[in-house]
Amino acid sequence: MTLPRPFTQSWADALRAAINTDLAYRAAATNWTWPVALVLDAAPELGYADAAAVEFDLHRGTCTSVRVLAPSAVTAPFVLRAPYAVWKRVVQGFTDPVMAIALRTIALEGSLITLMMHAGAAKALVACARAVPTHFPDEAG
Repeated sequence: MTLPRPFTQSWADALRAAINTDLAYRAAATNWTWPVALVLDAAPELGYADAAAVEFDLHRGTCTSVRVLAPSAVTAPFVLRAPYAVWKRVVQGFTDPVMAIALRTIALEGSLITLMMHAGAAKALVACARAVPTHFPDEAG
């Protein structure tokens, strides 16, 4: 079985499934009602010729839809942007996403105050991403 690469539709669909079956995320995100987009900066050496975005429609602990699109097409009020190495460290659990935003390792478009009020939901969302088997293109296999 071939594992999905990050920021592809198959990876996004697997993450949506993980979100929708995770009780911890559902509990942590009961008050979160906004779409979120994650943007990966271009990394041609890893097969990402252009920047890519994954936009999640998140509503009270569920993900109603997800799509991969060009960053210029994102409409979500919360957009988090970072290079490949940062996203990889977040997904693997080596970098706390809230701390990365505070340190500006991850760029945020949207209300920092609102995001910080829902830090538990953000961390639970990352835990869902960790549950998705993923092929990182800079690793063998």
